[in-house]
Amino acid sequence: MGSYLTNIHFDYERYYSNIGDDYELTPSEGRLYALSFRTSSMEEITYSGLGDMICRKITIDPSKKRLNLSYILLVVKPERQSYILDDEDVFVYLTLVNKDI
Repeated sequence: MGSYLTNIHFDYERYYSNIGDDYELTPSEGRLYALSFRTSSMEEITYSGLGDMICRKITIDPSKKRLNLSYILLVVKPERQSYILDDEDVFVYLTLVNKDI
């Protein structure tokens, strides 16, 4: 059985604004972060695990701050913001990212 290396880049404290049919990333003074997962399958990357890793990376207490995970789906026109709410959404996001590479 092979292993999967999955890298996720994310931004914290930025958000998307709806401008007509498009979304525009509203900049912040924040920085771009990265996480790397080495797993035997992408199904091992869960919503709770992803949230925990993000909180550790940006050093916030998940009991005091709620994460809203989302991305812009570029394969659908008009481009729309998609939310990550559970394990299935994480899997869909990861498979879309891997297809685009």
